[in-house]
Amino acid sequence: MSMSTLVRLETHLHTSEVSQCGRIPAREMIRRYHAAGYGAVVVTDHFLPGRFRCRAAREAFLTGYRLAAQEGEALGLTVLPGMELRFAGGDEDFLVYGLTEQDIIERLPDAVCEDGLPAFHALCRARGWLIYQAHPFRPHLRAMPAQDLDGVETRNCNPRHDSHNDLAAAYAAKWGLRTLCGSDAHQPEDVAAGGILVPEEVLTPAGLSQYLARTPAPAFILP
Repeated sequence: MSMSTLVRLETHLHTSEVSQCGRIPAREMIRRYHAAGYGAVVVTDHFLPGRFRCRAAREAFLTGYRLAAQEGEALGLTVLPGMELRFAGGDEDFLVYGLTEQDIIERLPDAVCEDGLPAFHALCRARGWLIYQAHPFRPHLRAMPAQDLDGVETRNCNPRHDSHNDLAAAYAAKWGLRTLCGSDAHQPEDVAAGGILVPEEVLTPAGLSQYLARTPAPAFILP
C-alpha cells in the first residue's frame, strides 16, 4: 500500500483586500506560504454581519480568495475558500470549512449572520460543512455550547493575542470536540506559525471537510 503524501495546510489567514485587519495582499500571502513550504491554505476572511447579504457583496468577499487562488495556481499551491464568520449580537468568530464559491454566493442564507449559530450549525450538517469556534478564550469572548460546534481552534498562533490555548484545548477535551491549529495570519510575522498536516488527496473543499470530520485531532504544525 502506498503512503499518502502529507501537505502543510494553513487553516486561518486573512487578505488585506477583504479583511480590514489584514495587512498582506492575497498574492503576497500565497508567495510567503509557498516560500515557507506549505502546500495548501484556506482563505478565511472575515464574514461580518450586515456586509455580505447580496450577490454583489459576496462576489466582493471572494476577491481575496480568487486572487490567492490565481497565485496559488501559478506556484503549485492549493487555495481553498473558507471564512471566519461572526453572528449578529456577539464578537465570537467561527471558522467554516467545506465551502465552495457557489456555496458562498448562492447557498448561504441572506441573513446567515442574523440567523445565529444553532441555525447555521444545522445548515452545516445538511451541507457537509464544518464549523470551529476560533480562539474562544480570548478576553471578552465566550466559548459557545458544544452542541452548536463541530470543533474548536485549540491552538491559535497569532503573536499579538493571548488566546489562552490551554483553556481551548481543555474545553475541546471536556466536550469531545475536534481540534485545530492555525496561524491567524494578518501581518508578515504571523505567516506560517501554525496549521495542520493533511494528505495531499483531500485538498478540495469537500475532501478537506470530510477529512476533518473523520480526523478529530489532525497533526498540528508547531513553531
